[in-house]
Amino acid sequence: MSSQTSPSSIRAPIRIGSSLSTACRTKAIAGVRAAAFWAAIILPLAYVPAAYGVMGFEGAWSALALIAVHMACVVVGHEHNTPSDDASSTHP
Repeated sequence: MSSQTSPSSIRAPIRIGSSLSTACRTKAIAGVRAAAFWAAIILPLAYVPAAYGVMGFEGAWSALALIAVHMACVVVGHEHNTPSDDASSTHP
């Protein structure tokens, strides 16, 4: 009895590493987009203290920095979408 494995059942370590790297990169990008999306929703709450100069928002530069960070979060988080979970939609 000899055990033979077909070439299709053996995956090269490079392919495994490449697919793992791609999966990690995809998850990381999704996480950054989700964080930016939610930050873009929450950041407008900081406009009121910035308008009155409280909580460390003193001067026009800090207000401009807040607006710049908010716009960056809007751009980065623009393509965020919640993963569609078909299993949850089938439950009554």
